[in-house]
Amino acid sequence: MDLGNKEKRIKYLEDKFDNLLDVIGQNYGLALMKELVSRLDLTIDEFNKEMSDLFTSLKNRESDRQKYLKNRNKTSKNKKKVSEKKLTKWEEKLKELEQTK
Repeated sequence: MDLGNKEKRIKYLEDKFDNLLDVIGQNYGLALMKELVSRLDLTIDEFNKEMSDLFTSLKNRESDRQKYLKNRNKTSKNKKKVSEKKLTKWEEKLKELEQTK
């Protein structure tokens, strides 16, 4: 059953309601069935849109998270390199002493 296709969805719902009307009788009639089908169709459309929006939002958040982590890793690597290159005054004095030996 393809709920994304509106025509197939309505046909499916009408078939199911025909079976339901056979069980509960014809007390409510065709008008009720049509109203129920249209409301269910609207509900399914809204649900599909909300799910689509939700998945789009999740994809965007994951993409942003990956970019942030990538940026953070680059930043921490750069900081490591900078800290490795800069020697403290004490380290510079020790290095000078070692070179003079």
